[in-house]
Amino acid sequence: MADKEYLEGISADRFDGIIPRRQEVINKAPDTEAKYDYNANVLARNLHPKVQHVKVSDIKEFNGAKVYTLEPDASKGTSKLAYFRAGHYISLKLKIGDSVLTRPYSLCSSPKMALEGKYQIVVKSMKDGFASEYINSNFKVGNALDISEPAGFFEYEPARDASTVIGLAGGSGIAPFISLASAIADGTEDFNLILLYGSRTEEEILFKDELDELEKSAGGKIKVVHVLSDEQKPGYENGFITAELISKYAPEAYSIFVCGSQGMYDYVENEAQKLGLRRKFVRFDAYGQYRLTKRDEEFTNEFKDKTFELTVVMNDGIERKIPARADEPILVAFERAGIEAPSKCRSGECGFCRSKLVSGECYTPGKVERRRQYDKVTGYIHPCCTFPKSDCRILINYEEPKVERKVKDMKKKERMMGLIMTIIISAAMGALASFIVLKTTPQAAAGQPVPMMYITNIVLSIIIGIIISFIIPLGKMGKSLAAKANANPPSMKFTLLNSLPLSIGNTLIIGLILSGFGVFMGRHSAPPEALANMPPFPVMWLSGYAKLLLPTLIVSYVLSVILSPVVSQAIGLSDAGAEVGRASSGKD
Repeated sequence: MADKEYLEGISADRFDGIIPRRQEVINKAPDTEAKYDYNANVLARNLHPKVQHVKVSDIKEFNGAKVYTLEPDASKGTSKLAYFRAGHYISLKLKIGDSVLTRPYSLCSSPKMALEGKYQIVVKSMKDGFASEYINSNFKVGNALDISEPAGFFEYEPARDASTVIGLAGGSGIAPFISLASAIADGTEDFNLILLYGSRTEEEILFKDELDELEKSAGGKIKVVHVLSDEQKPGYENGFITAELISKYAPEAYSIFVCGSQGMYDYVENEAQKLGLRRKFVRFDAYGQYRLTKRDEEFTNEFKDKTFELTVVMNDGIERKIPARADEPILVAFERAGIEAPSKCRSGECGFCRSKLVSGECYTPGKVERRRQYDKVTGYIHPCCTFPKSDCRILINYEEPKVERKVKDMKKKERMMGLIMTIIISAAMGALASFIVLKTTPQAAAGQPVPMMYITNIVLSIIIGIIISFIIPLGKMGKSLAAKANANPPSMKFTLLNSLPLSIGNTLIIGLILSGFGVFMGRHSAPPEALANMPPFPVMWLSGYAKLLLPTLIVSYVLSVILSPVVSQAIGLSDAGAEVGRASSGKD
């Protein structure tokens, strides 16, 4: 009743004017199509811009290091900086002489500073440090540069990490922990941080005053322990960051975050294993550019001081031939030649530099092997942590069109090559089997003329070989075996592995049938008195098979290795590459 009375009290004039007012708004609006940008797309562009144009607004010097403050360069279109998680890094694009390169540096500022339009990074001059020396010698206030969006996986995640983090830092590896500590102090992050910071001497400690101030302002959530390796002083731990030292300061449940040099990572990894922590509670920042060590000596012993030629094709389709040293990552060869290859982390973690290895062989150390299984099988590499073992052809953000156009043609050529190799190997086995039988069993010649024996065995071998090729996919087995070993044509490794199934499969089956056929024909043509003195058929069959097996296996494999590149060249398969080989085998 009350609702009815309310409605009766409302004047109809309020509704009569709705349509005219709506029409007035429509008439005033432009006749262009309304544009709407989804909030998710706006957020994605703000967090992950393709490039950020910045200027150096401030430089502070520390002991052998400098802290650079970066602000947006509005004159080039960057009005604000992308937000980030504490622990992330940015990648700086640099041009030094003829070289174009990138270098990742951890952000050492709080994420809140990004909202104010500021990033901070610390750059420590390193011995033989190509980029760090250039930056610290040449960067001035007002310098403009391009940087990537913030990236990385070294952030705190409550669903994964313990409520207390033991941070292990060495040298300039303190940078992400300054960001994490700042985020705790200003309320952006909520966890406890116990920081064990290793330095050689007190004088070399970076951000000491800043760490003291953060410890005081964090309300007990941050504790900083300095560890000096080269001197003993009151108030400092002495030595290295060991499992015992970690246990001394660790609560019952904790995670470990590590950032420092490559040597520190290897050392701490061994120490962390002594603590019995689950793998998810031990996190390492990006490894940095990989340097070959003693664990890679199998590679370095063979390829030390060698230089190879890389054929590089980018999205412009132009081929560039450049030298590449075996002891340096392929990405370094790109940069030295002035090729602007994509890269961010330089440690195989982000996958941004992912490129296609069309031909040739490379070495990826297990320590930085982060490729997906699909990439391993289909020939993709991360040039930032991959070293050449031969001349290579590499595609960067480019797919060669001939691969798509000629896949069907290559399939036919693959089948033709398989058939030709089967006929050649089978014929050779038939001839060799006849030769061995005549040498080991002279009486076999009494059953039929020698030429007829050769012809019969050769024809029978070819027929069996062709039948095998249609029933058993020996060619696909060979490609799969080579792919698992990361071997691509036309390398010798690919040829050796690809030839195994074809030669072994044919030898085992054809040898078994030929030896049985030969014994059967011999017994069939033998007089009754001779047959009575012969061993049973299975014994003669297996004995003959054993005599044939090893020599025919050796000959078939050698022939396969020698002739398969020749046949491939003759029918036009030599330029097919790994991609076409995979397509023809049905893998893609």
